Amino acid sequence: MIEFIRKQAQRVPIRVRLTLWYVLVMAITLIIAGSYLLIRFQNSLTNSIDSALQIAVSQSITAIQDEDGSLAFQDADSGSNYVQQANNPKFAMRLLSLQGAILDTLGPTGNVSVWGPTEPGYKTLSIPGDDEQWRVFSQPILTSDNSNAGWVQAAQSLNTVTDTLQDFRDQLLWVIPFVLLLAGLGGYFLADRTLRPIDQITRTAAEIEASDLSQRIGYHGPADEIGRLAETFDRMLERLKTAFERERRFTGDAAHELRTPLTVLKGQIEVTLSKPRRGQEYRITLQDLSPQVERLIRLSNALLFLSKSDQKQLSWEPEKINLGELLNLIVEQMQPLASENRLTLNSEISPDIPFTGDKDHLIRLFLNLLDNAVKYTPAGGEVMLQTRVDKAEIQVVVRNDGPGIPKEHLGDIFDRFHRVDSDRSSETGGTGLGLAISREIAHMHGGHIEVQSQPGRTVFSVHLLVQQS
Repeated sequence: MIEFIRKQAQRVPIRVRLTLWYVLVMAITLIIAGSYLLIRFQNSLTNSIDSALQIAVSQSITAIQDEDGSLAFQDADSGSNYVQQANNPKFAMRLLSLQGAILDTLGPTGNVSVWGPTEPGYKTLSIPGDDEQWRVFSQPILTSDNSNAGWVQAAQSLNTVTDTLQDFRDQLLWVIPFVLLLAGLGGYFLADRTLRPIDQITRTAAEIEASDLSQRIGYHGPADEIGRLAETFDRMLERLKTAFERERRFTGDAAHELRTPLTVLKGQIEVTLSKPRRGQEYRITLQDLSPQVERLIRLSNALLFLSKSDQKQLSWEPEKINLGELLNLIVEQMQPLASENRLTLNSEISPDIPFTGDKDHLIRLFLNLLDNAVKYTPAGGEVMLQTRVDKAEIQVVVRNDGPGIPKEHLGDIFDRFHRVDSDRSSETGGTGLGLAISREIAHMHGGHIEVQSQPGRTVFSVHLLVQQS
């Protein structure tokens, strides 16, 4: 049963639930406040009656007369306040002896059938068989030698207090529901106005498809929690749009890069199988297919590397190495390719550069940079690798004398499959992924890559943080 009620409650719109909670909290607040005011009002009225009774008794004691050895109240014609108050049908006084005998009375004392014992102080008494209550105050009469000569009692009906409090309760009984009704309407209005952007977000989210991420909330309200949520949603959509566009471009470029060698492979295989050939002809065909297979392998490895990098699944085996020695080995490895292209490959490497990183990834990083520099440097040019080490940073600079990178391409040079338009034919054998992989490896090691280029010179700078031992 409880589970059923909970499920039903969850189906109620949130603006209704917020309004109900608001009305509930308001009702509890009003009931507590009303009860507090009622008690304070009742105490105030009771204190007023107590003060009036005490004043009346004090005045009567000062005006008590001794008539033939018997105490009596002052004559009613004296105009005393307590005598005037005695004309009130809901007020009465009596004068008692020490033995409790009634010596004198003022007002309708018979209305008070129960006066209670003669003890100093206040008492609230109920008349048997009647709902009426009386407030009674008793005070002893002290003589000059501080002895007790008798008692004075004054009683005041509490009907006025009861009627006033009942009227106050009646006012609360219709004021509180009226206020709650207004609070409910106002709460629903505010909840609806507050949650309206949420509805807009929901509608926008429902309209969004992978093929169209152009929808936006376009919130123009105050910069409150809802406003920040709407703005965050718009920024998220912008990031998603950028990511989807990048993935679509990446997928399209990958398909393009794969289609070219696959088309060559398929064409050469079909031509070779179109008629019987001698063994030497098959050997020549296989030799012609080998570069395309190697290109496919390089492309597949690059795509696999980037895919694992995106999913944070790349192998990571850091070790302490001498980066200077590693760079010297890489330069030696690239010397044959530089000589084949009739280039000069020089280096200025510090002999001792302690560093902790993944050796295989670092080799791939600097091989990519040197391979690009060698490929794009014309015959007779120079490629230089330098290191600069200070207290905070290790900088590895690869500089070449190539034609340079157009300014409009510098901001996108590290994007996947990005190549200068004139090189889209892939005559150099590149896949457009080398620099993207290099940037990922630099980031893995807490560094970054910068590029500066002008006609006749291009400089790639790898910045790595010096690690404290």
